[in-house]
This record gives sequence, C-alpha cells and structure tokens, in this order.
Amino acid sequence: MSTLRHAVTIGSLGIALIGPADAAPAQTGDALYVCAVAGATRTIDVGATICDAAPTDALTKRLEPDNLQLRAGALVAAVTNGGVAQVAGLQAGDVIYRVGGVDVEDNIETTARLSLIGGTADTVVNFLRRGRPYLVKLRRP
Repeated sequence: MSTLRHAVTIGSLGIALIGPADAAPAQTGDALYVCAVAGATRTIDVGATICDAAPTDALTKRLEPDNLQLRAGALVAAVTNGGVAQVAGLQAGDVIYRVGGVDVEDNIETTARLSLIGGTADTVVNFLRRGRPYLVKLRRP
C-alpha cells in the first residue's frame, strides 16, 4: 500500500497528514459513523465540535469487503474555519481514536487529551477517515 503524506507549515504551526494514498473518495449518503446521541456534541478549543462515535450499518456491511476499521472514539461533527483542527486537516466525519499515543474511547477523553496539546512539540492525533487510518501532528500556534 502506498502512503500519502501531506505537510504544510503555517506560521509556527507545522502539520502533516499521513494515511493511505488509495483511500476511497467520500460517498454521499454513506456515513460510516454518527453521533451516538443526537445533539450531544461539545465544542473543543482546537476548533472542532465532537460527539461519541457510533458505527452505522453501512460500516458494518463494508468492514470486511473494503478492509475498513471499526474503532471507538470521538466523531468530528464540525470544524471551525481557521481553527487548529481545520488547519491540521481534520474534517467532519473523521473519528479520533488516539491522541498523543493514548487511545480515547469517547468525546470526554478526547477533549481531555486534546487540551494537553502545547505549542512547543507536536502531538500526534490518530483518526479514521472513511474507515481508514490517518494521523495528523498538531501544535498550538
């Protein structure tokens, strides 16, 4: 499998998006995760709104045939324009499952771990996009 690596530098904020280059394009109406509880979202200071991720039937049907992953974590419901999350490359629909090398199971753990991101070192955030693993490196400006 080939690997896609996209890196940008904005001021003091260096970011890299790393994941499979052969990932399938987004398909409308084919959400793989939804908020476990409708309306139970929280806005976090890195410029994203998250909720507890719940897999959909579309994901369970495609897991094996498309070699996708199923993970617990926080679903990114929205990103703020110009926020750290958006600049890093996170998008609505991504599922954050690890922050700084520590697995996160829900939006509360994700919020706590993301609040530790500093401005002097990169923090790796692992997430799924369309069921495939990626990572970004975050650093506060």
